[in-house]
Amino acid sequence: MEALKSTIFNIPVAGIQPVTSIDFPGKLAAVIFTAGCPWNCRYCHNAALRFADNNANITPDTVESFLQSRAGFLDGVVISGGEPTLHSALPHLLTKIKKLGFATAIHTNGNFPEMIGLLLARNLVDFVAMDIKAPPRIYDRITRAHNTGIAVARSISLILSSKVDYEFRTTFHPHLLSEEELMDTIHAVYNSGGRRYYIQRFRCQGVYDEELAAAGDVVVLPEAVVKEARRIFDVFDVR
Repeated sequence: MEALKSTIFNIPVAGIQPVTSIDFPGKLAAVIFTAGCPWNCRYCHNAALRFADNNANITPDTVESFLQSRAGFLDGVVISGGEPTLHSALPHLLTKIKKLGFATAIHTNGNFPEMIGLLLARNLVDFVAMDIKAPPRIYDRITRAHNTGIAVARSISLILSSKVDYEFRTTFHPHLLSEEELMDTIHAVYNSGGRRYYIQRFRCQGVYDEELAAAGDVVVLPEAVVKEARRIFDVFDVR
């Protein structure tokens, strides 16, 4: 996707959340939202960030000034999206953030394992939160893209073979995943070696899909799946 003049290190930046206590476990952090994602998940709560050319409205000077002003106050910086690993300049941005003294995290869908591998090899990330959309056999149904499960499996392997802190998480909506499919998802994560896992209830805020948005937030999760997840994972919770 084309990067515009409103980029830092050629990364389209669409927004900054000045402080969060929930996106980087154990740390007070800021979140930088990059624009652009090749997937089209119906339940995406950042659907406005899918296209970089319409949303890269934060200038490099703004990002730079913000980071410098928070040095010594915040513990870390999260790069989210959109899909941050889409952008080839991500290592340069993370390097700069680390030089300012911040711990770093990324939120990713795992579609670009080569970038994830590079970040891990260079020790540019301290925490990785990765979305697991579905069991492998139906991954493309959720992402509405082709052959996405292969890249995701590779990213899971890279994360687990590194020493990086991580979590895997799945957003649940009964219109998109059945109880059986959610159960298959948690078992797929566990069988891959994942031990830190969360199920996230769908929330309609920011969702463009009219059917899902009209149905409202998901409140109830399949009890049998939650019980099984608590049994098998070392760390598990519902959000």
